[in-house]
Amino acid sequence: MTATRPSALDFARILHARQELEGQAAAYLTELQAQIKVMLEGRGYQEVTVKPLDAPAPEDVAAHVTAALLARLPLDGLKRPVVRVQVPLTVTYAGQLVVQGAQINRFTVTEPFAQPFSTDPAEMADGLVQFLSERYMAHLLQAGVGSGQG
Repeated sequence: MTATRPSALDFARILHARQELEGQAAAYLTELQAQIKVMLEGRGYQEVTVKPLDAPAPEDVAAHVTAALLARLPLDGLKRPVVRVQVPLTVTYAGQLVVQGAQINRFTVTEPFAQPFSTDPAEMADGLVQFLSERYMAHLLQAGVGSGQG
């Protein structure tokens, strides 16, 4: 069996492909954050803001941003009407959008969310908001009505 001998051109091609993916992934994450805001507003959240946090990126990923989301719930009289969310959005070199360790108020979503990053940003935002909403609702119901947790 003959071992392949990578040349400088082989390395250059791989690095160029990774560089292109990094640019596409960064643009995708920017659009995804905008679409998350649209999805939250469509679900009745008010005064929605989505901002990237200055957080370190994991090593060896195409793009990463931790988005900070603030949204007001539409019911008067709540002690804490603002929902605070931190969502670490990562695009891998394998072409996956991965969200792991999202925090909603004081609750951490332990299940990872992973989808091909080629998915339309609006569709991805809808799926991600649904995923996180389901996990947070299950947490609140499990904690019990009126327990003050959340």
